Amino acid sequence: MNPIKLKHHVPGRIRFKVPKLRHHADIGAWIKTSLMAIQGISLVRVNEAACSVVVEYETQLLDYSIVEQRLSHLDFSEATTEESEHEFTRGDIAMNVIGTISAALLPQKWGAVTTATLIAPTLLEGVKELKDKNVSVEVLDAIAVGLSAWRGDYKTAMMTQSLISLGEYMEQKTSRNSDELLADLMRPKDTIVWLVQDGVRTQVNSSTLQEGNVIELAPGVLIPIDGTVIKGTALINQSSLTGENVPVRREEGAKVYSGTLVHEGTILVRVDKVGSEATTAQIAKLIYDSLSEKSEIQRVTQDMADRRVKITLGIGAAVFALTQDINRVASVFLVDYSCALKLSTPVTFKSIMYRAAQQGILFKGGSAIEKMIGIDTCVFDKTGTLTHGDMEVTDVIPLCPSKNARDLLAIAASVEEHSNHPLSQAVVNAAKHNELPHIEHGEVEYVIAHGLKTTLNGNLLVMGSRHFLESHENVDFSLVEEIIKQYEAEGRHLIYISNESTLIGMIGLRDHLREDALQTLTDLRKLGVNELIMITGDSTYKAQILADELQLDRMYAQTVPSEKSSIIESLQQEGKKVMFIGDGVNDAPALTAADVGVAMCRGTELARQVADIVLLKDGLYGVVEARELANIAMRVIHSNIKLAEYINSGIMLAAALGYLNPTLSALLHNGTTLSILGRSAALRRA
Repeated sequence: MNPIKLKHHVPGRIRFKVPKLRHHADIGAWIKTSLMAIQGISLVRVNEAACSVVVEYETQLLDYSIVEQRLSHLDFSEATTEESEHEFTRGDIAMNVIGTISAALLPQKWGAVTTATLIAPTLLEGVKELKDKNVSVEVLDAIAVGLSAWRGDYKTAMMTQSLISLGEYMEQKTSRNSDELLADLMRPKDTIVWLVQDGVRTQVNSSTLQEGNVIELAPGVLIPIDGTVIKGTALINQSSLTGENVPVRREEGAKVYSGTLVHEGTILVRVDKVGSEATTAQIAKLIYDSLSEKSEIQRVTQDMADRRVKITLGIGAAVFALTQDINRVASVFLVDYSCALKLSTPVTFKSIMYRAAQQGILFKGGSAIEKMIGIDTCVFDKTGTLTHGDMEVTDVIPLCPSKNARDLLAIAASVEEHSNHPLSQAVVNAAKHNELPHIEHGEVEYVIAHGLKTTLNGNLLVMGSRHFLESHENVDFSLVEEIIKQYEAEGRHLIYISNESTLIGMIGLRDHLREDALQTLTDLRKLGVNELIMITGDSTYKAQILADELQLDRMYAQTVPSEKSSIIESLQQEGKKVMFIGDGVNDAPALTAADVGVAMCRGTELARQVADIVLLKDGLYGVVEARELANIAMRVIHSNIKLAEYINSGIMLAAALGYLNPTLSALLHNGTTLSILGRSAALRRA
């Protein structure tokens, strides 16, 4: 436990004193990440020097006591360290502006006092960097400001200090805004549920639920918490977690998870986990982990920026050697490439990540965007990726002389319309498509997770799984084993129909091709993906039909899950940059092995966790949009690098030749940096 003190609180904003921060340096980013994962928190500021943590939150979604509890339970000994920088505020800028006015209006000695006080942090930061053997932009700022103060030009020193603080504030604000926009966009949304207390049902917002509450969940309700069923039986669609679109039976004692859907039945559920602890809320932490990940180009621009600092120092030394003009030297030192080079890249990535999230695409960090550019080979898992997870009727197989295919489908649809099961709906849709009549029948009994029972002309009619008919209704399957094997070999999912314990027919279903699959493949080729490949467990014959329809370059049929990652690795050994798109638990090794792994919207939780990119909409075309956005990001980054090089070089040359004084030099340099950052930030808008 960390002893913390509540220092100030108004609804929506709270400030804590955290004494333990004195003993743990550079953990501000870790604290921010930990707290921002809580649903309802919109802003976290950590001042390590003052041992202060400020949190802004949404009062409709969160109570301050939860924030206090979570902060108290953070184990600082497990914190990851990340070197932090001073977070500039509007107060810093105001103080420096007042100092500039004082330096201009007050007598020289008083101007010296105010100037020395306000530029001290800049000078100390420069000294600290030199002690650590870092030649950074902080060193340049310290020298430039220090030279002006040393010459007694306090007005210029304070004007320069004001511009530096303004530039830093705007740069940090741009970066913070990108983070906050992303967090707000990705934070799980709340829903309305029925709370049951002492037998009384009350509608409440899911954000107000607490552990131990009991809620009632009916068909069509998206489950907002992780919990345990304490009464009732239901079919739960867990496709968001498992990738399996066929609902599963959940009864007393079973677990249900946030983000899954009640398909059939009504249950009472005890709340076990809420908010940031529940399954779907983990997306917020995922976002903040992604924001902290550095791509290769970020490391390259960081190195470029560091080298340019040394070049600036060298040019300043040369100018002084040739001119002995301290004013020119200060002007040169106020021009650096570092800010624009280092900051424009992450701001570009964050802006594109925000724009992508608006379009239903989650990039996990800048490296995912950067790696997307080099992809030349795309490998698709078939089921749930190229095809839908839901089903369509492909075969109606009558097994008795008195019923033809139309009769059988009409009977089945008339009974199945009483169920919301995906397979039932597929049968009903097929009957509607063929304009088949409704067949009168008796009352329907729905046996959860098994099938349906009714009467037809006074005879018992049962339809459902083979296990249900064979084990529960004593239906003999021995005469149709070969037919069943034939259809199962073709990947069909079969619904069996019996009349008075005699099998009278089967309905075969399969998943169907996504509407946007062909367009996605066509556009990927236009964007430079040279080879398109499919992996499936289907038979070679069946897989080849789909491969020909989609004009794929290669296909791997009859593969077992463990072979997928091996196929990816073999392609990489051929020198290819591979993107793999999948959705299931068994796709996780391939998603990890690929240069870029993409998880589908309805993919399993594991697939979404290990993938580099997650599609948030149920469509395949997001892969194309992701590639296009990655192209935009890298194009802007490279042009920003050129702009920073050319414009700052021009400013430095003018400063070296004496055309710019320190104030104008700082103004032009910071203006350039902010313009480049603004260009990157503008990418948020389509």
